[in-house]
Amino acid sequence: MSRKRRAPKRKNYSDPKYRSEVVSKFINSIMHDGKRSTAEKILYTALDKIKSKNEDPIEVFNSAVNNVRPNLEVRSRRVGGATYQVPVEVKSNRSQALALRWILAASKKRKNKTMAEKIFFELLDASQKKGSAVKKKEDTHKMAESNKAFAHFRW
Repeated sequence: MSRKRRAPKRKNYSDPKYRSEVVSKFINSIMHDGKRSTAEKILYTALDKIKSKNEDPIEVFNSAVNNVRPNLEVRSRRVGGATYQVPVEVKSNRSQALALRWILAASKKRKNKTMAEKIFFELLDASQKKGSAVKKKEDTHKMAESNKAFAHFRW
């Protein structure tokens, strides 16, 4: 972390095919060892499979991301020698990043052949409000709800 000043925000570029910054961010999270073309191929194959089911791929993708985005999360706060799980609201940038990360993690755990198939099925499930990425969001909300008593430690 820089001691002098905050690092400047870099401009996010939209992806060439769908002109969406969120798709571009998801490609970046899929990407491994700088192999962008491979990551693009994986995601575009998954989105093409959605298109073959006569659905709008960007609409399904955006609804999946919105269904997985958390509103609340718990943060550890140390007060007087004890650590409390304090529920806090999630900022929009962080909630989007968490949603993309959770969708990718859930799709990696699936038992399908290719990564494109895993992402395809996870996006379909998340857009229908089911699947393990949505379950992760619900678990996070339950945790925040059960620790509501410690909300007064938020500052």
